[in-house]
Amino acid sequence: MFSNGEAYFNQTLEGESRWWSWAMAFWFTIIGWIIAQNVIAGPIPYMVMNSHPELYDKFMRSSLEMFSDQEQALKIGTYMLGAGLCAVLTAISWALNRFNNGTTRTVFGWITGIFAILTIILGAQLFLGPDMSEANAAFLEMIGVSPAAYALMLLTFPAVLVGLYLGQKFIHKRTITSLHTAASKINWRRIIFAIVITWLVYGTFTFAMHVTGFSKVTYQFDGQRFFIYALISLLLIPLQSGTEEIIFRGYLNQGFAHIFKNKWIAFIISSALFASMHLANPEAAAGADKGALEHLMVMSGYFLFGFILCIIVYFEGGLEAVIGIHAANNMFAAIFVNYEGSVLPTPSMFISPAPDASSNLFIVLFMGLIGLILYKTRDKNLNIALTAASE
Repeated sequence: MFSNGEAYFNQTLEGESRWWSWAMAFWFTIIGWIIAQNVIAGPIPYMVMNSHPELYDKFMRSSLEMFSDQEQALKIGTYMLGAGLCAVLTAISWALNRFNNGTTRTVFGWITGIFAILTIILGAQLFLGPDMSEANAAFLEMIGVSPAAYALMLLTFPAVLVGLYLGQKFIHKRTITSLHTAASKINWRRIIFAIVITWLVYGTFTFAMHVTGFSKVTYQFDGQRFFIYALISLLLIPLQSGTEEIIFRGYLNQGFAHIFKNKWIAFIISSALFASMHLANPEAAAGADKGALEHLMVMSGYFLFGFILCIIVYFEGGLEAVIGIHAANNMFAAIFVNYEGSVLPTPSMFISPAPDASSNLFIVLFMGLIGLILYKTRDKNLNIALTAASE
């Protein structure tokens, strides 16, 4: 039944797939993310400095406040120093691994993996440790008033793929296509099909919920801001969403499934990591303010979304459909019906109440219906092509 998925995950049997190679390639991805954040997103505060000086001051003040507490500043400095040192040692040990053979190469491979994992752990402490809620809120306000800032924020995502693709090609020695699909080429029409299906399901359910009074939406069309933000969303959100899918439902799922020899364990881990990457979102912070249970319910929505996408990848044998679903989900919010306190502060046509614990039920309903439609329309010829290619 799921031979497409088996073919997709079995591609890791080719090339270099020892555990440390996964750690090293993901290390490259993290380095790419850091560079992208500084080079592409770094100028955003200065772009609004003249037009909205109050936002610039708010962002700079809230950013500096993280270092006002001496104990917290010491922790941040320690994590930064440790992550930087481990990153350098990762690069050195990887170079020694590349220029040696036999047992010596294996030893430096293990050392590379250990330092790469330490770099990632210390970097995660920098991301999750300090209270950045006020700085994040100010940043979102900036991209909400500047279309150029919004575009730059979205462009930081595809820039991350540079490091991942380098790792895929030169560390794992596998094709870039094998990260996307088990087929010989990417099915772009499947992405578009998934976008259309997702919009139809979301639109139908949103209308029904509004009419029944379960979750009413409010019309807020602003013609002066809407069209430029809508155009940017249509052009760049697919790149942003696609990047997240390639990393979480693609690379991490393939890696964890190869290491643990169990795809369901891989799906749970990658979905949990996907949820953790949204801890800084406004709705997550709002849920935390209401208590641990509400926070857990809000974050479980991200987990469920990611886990269902993992299942879709399994029967599809590639990422095309989930890239389309994720892009459609984000574009629907950014253009058509956004919600209060969204991480995408765009001037959508309608606004709905912020998600709460009950939203998880609708995530399952929406995604379940979309998944069923995709399962019924999946490319069954993929199996034939793969079988023929292997004989």
